[in-house]
Amino acid sequence: MKMGLKLTITIDGAKHLDIGVWMAKLEPDEVATLGKCENRSGPFSVLLLDSEVDYDEKTQTLTFNPNVTCLLNIGSTAQILVLSSKDKNPVSKPIEAPSTPVKPPTSASSEPSGGKASTEEEPEEMTADTELSRQLATGDKLFLSELPADMRGLGETLLTEIRGIMPGELNFEPRSAKFDETPEIFWTIKILPTKKTLRLTVRGTPEAFEQTSGIDLKLDKFGYSAFHITRVAQVPGAITLLKQARKNME
Repeated sequence: MKMGLKLTITIDGAKHLDIGVWMAKLEPDEVATLGKCENRSGPFSVLLLDSEVDYDEKTQTLTFNPNVTCLLNIGSTAQILVLSSKDKNPVSKPIEAPSTPVKPPTSASSEPSGGKASTEEEPEEMTADTELSRQLATGDKLFLSELPADMRGLGETLLTEIRGIMPGELNFEPRSAKFDETPEIFWTIKILPTKKTLRLTVRGTPEAFEQTSGIDLKLDKFGYSAFHITRVAQVPGAITLLKQARKNME
C-alpha cells in the first residue's frame, strides 16, 4: 500500500470573472515557481489548470493541484489570469443591501387602473457591464479584463461594435501578448497600456484598403497592415477596416 500527501496550492484574493476564468494577484517571481515558462511578455501572467478546481466564493481562495498545470506566460505585473476547463460553477453575484430605499407606491399607482403592480416595474438592475458580459465569449471577456481602467471604455466600445456585426472570439497568444480573432484570423489586437493605445492588425496590405479618416494604416508583417487607436471617435474607422479585412479573406 502506497501512502502520500496530496499537494495543493491556494491563491488568495482570486476574483471569479467567468466560468473557468479568475483574476488574482501574484508577483512574477512567485508565478515563476508554478512551472517552466519561456514567455515573458505583457502585463499579465497566465496559468492554465488541468485539474479539478476548488474555489471558495466567500474567502475568494482558489485551490488546485500544481502538478497538472501549464504556465503560459509570466507578466511584468502582479496580476495573474488563471484558466480552467474543469470549472463548472457559474459566477455568483454577491447579495448586497439595496443602495436606495424601496419606493412606496405613488398616489397614481395606488388607484385602481388595471395596470401591473408597482413591484413588477423594477426588475433586477441590468448595468451595461452586466449586459456586455452576458453577450461576450470567454476570450473576449479575457481581453476586457486585461484593459487598464482608463482604456476600458475604448475597448468595450470597440468590441461591442465588432460583435454586433462579426461573431467570433478573441484568443490570447502569450508569446506576442496579443489577441487573435478566431475561428478566422483576419485581425488581431494588442493592449499597449504605457501608451494608452490599442494596436490592431488587419489582413491585407495598405493598398487593399480604402482610406479611412482618423486612421494611419501602415504595412506590417506577413501580409497584414497595422494601426493604432486611442479614442472612441476612431472606432467607426477601425470597424470599416475590419470589414474590409474580412473581405480580404474571401
